[in-house]
Amino acid sequence: MNETNDNPLKDKRYRELRRQYLVKLILAYIAPSLILIVFFIYQYISLAHAGQVQHLLSVAESQSKILDIFLKERVGNLINLIDTSFTVAGHNAEEVKNYYDDLKRNSGSFIDVGFFYGSGIQENYYGPESFLVNRDYSSEEWFKKLLAQKKRYTITDIYPGLRNKPHFTIGVKKIAGSRTHVVKSSLDPEKIYGYLTAAEKSMDVKISIVNREGEYQLPHVSGRAVSRDFFRLNKENSSKGIVKKVKGENGSLFAWCLLTETDWAVIVAPDRPVTLKSIFIEYCNVISASFFILVVLCVVVFFRSKTMVIDEYNKDLVKSQLEQASKLATIGELSAGIAHEIGNPLNIIANEVGMMQDYADPSFKTGMTLQDMEPHFQKILNSVFRCKDITRKLLTFVRSDKIHLKECDINNVLDDLLDGFFEKELSLKNIELIRNYKAGNSKVKIDANQISQVIVNLITNAADAIEKNGTITIGTEMKNNCVSISVTDTGSGISQEKIDKIFIPFFTTKPAGKGTGLGLSVSYGIVENHGGRIKVESIPGKGSIFTVELPSA
Repeated sequence: MNETNDNPLKDKRYRELRRQYLVKLILAYIAPSLILIVFFIYQYISLAHAGQVQHLLSVAESQSKILDIFLKERVGNLINLIDTSFTVAGHNAEEVKNYYDDLKRNSGSFIDVGFFYGSGIQENYYGPESFLVNRDYSSEEWFKKLLAQKKRYTITDIYPGLRNKPHFTIGVKKIAGSRTHVVKSSLDPEKIYGYLTAAEKSMDVKISIVNREGEYQLPHVSGRAVSRDFFRLNKENSSKGIVKKVKGENGSLFAWCLLTETDWAVIVAPDRPVTLKSIFIEYCNVISASFFILVVLCVVVFFRSKTMVIDEYNKDLVKSQLEQASKLATIGELSAGIAHEIGNPLNIIANEVGMMQDYADPSFKTGMTLQDMEPHFQKILNSVFRCKDITRKLLTFVRSDKIHLKECDINNVLDDLLDGFFEKELSLKNIELIRNYKAGNSKVKIDANQISQVIVNLITNAADAIEKNGTITIGTEMKNNCVSISVTDTGSGISQEKIDKIFIPFFTTKPAGKGTGLGLSVSYGIVENHGGRIKVESIPGKGSIFTVELPSA
């Protein structure tokens, strides 16, 4: 393991780990956020569009109602005139002027007033067009329609007429006996147009009035207006509605509403055409905020993945240091036994060398030849190899190498370990070591060095738990494609509350100064890294069983 100030991202394993973390964080944070942002932008645009539709429709309804009220009032003015002031005998010029003045006081939109006494001739008239006196209107469409219908009044479309100036006419009739009398008045559409222009500015819309054939009823000089091709009213239409995506027009959305007093419709369109650019500008704040959130999330994910890799690196570093410390602690606890193991062959070497020195001393005149000393040489050589074997096994525990998996026979690994370290030491403590190998196929793919460290820790703990005489049984067994290694002792056992803590680093059941509390925690990590598990069963006063399960090769 490298030092902590090294850059872990230089290591291929940690670079791959960071890529995995990036993918997970993107899936966990950015992908859902992106989906939510798209959803909320869509919802925002949908609500904004629905709000615009509702606004246009409400303006169309309100303006149609206002126009209906305006027309009803003007019709009411004329009905009141014909019902209260009209005489079959006719009127003089002064009376007609007074009637006109009364109408003008009610509304400035009245242009003139005319009277018909049972025929199509306008016998009395007051207004700017004096040539209309005695004018025959019997062939006019509005006059024929008024006489033919049951309703007392009619309202014409806006037309230039004889005066060649846009206006519309309201005609009201009164039946007296066999004769039908009529009062008619022309109205100036500019009054209506002036009101609509003010409404357009305050409501950010364009307002038009058309008849059932789609012909404009008011001049529209404010620029873009709704084309007559947009809308064709007919008697099957409902009274109001929304038209969307009309081909060939810039504005693809408008609302319309029919008037009840006449065959007109109010059409309301957005003040500005709806284009991709206008949509982008309108929702620019929402898009900018969403983009900012995504950028922040990307930055957080980028640095968070790096932090997670560094945390993982530091965790591996601490684990490696714990394993190394545990190895050193284990060697410290076994140093007495190892010193004894090495001391015996060294004593043999010293004794044999002393004897050979005596044999080689001429003063003793032993007459020993080199051939006679061969057995002594062999004893020295055997003792040297014995020391070499012990030191080799000792060094394997203190190396801090990475895991190197190799297929091994677990029974051979255990034999090599028990023969080298524990048999003689345990016998000196009056502890019997029993081997109970039941695993026929004991092949496992492990790092023999690290698994040996686990077994050393377990056997050392078992020996410490036996106060005087006792037994330690090392067993192997094949279970569910796993090789099980058990270390059973007849020691003092472990209480239930301590069993839950024995794998926690630095927790120990041994007296102060005798244990480090690292052995079992490091052993647990080693077994987990091999894809196995370690478990314990214990009865206080009777002993414990530690079981290591490793996947079979």
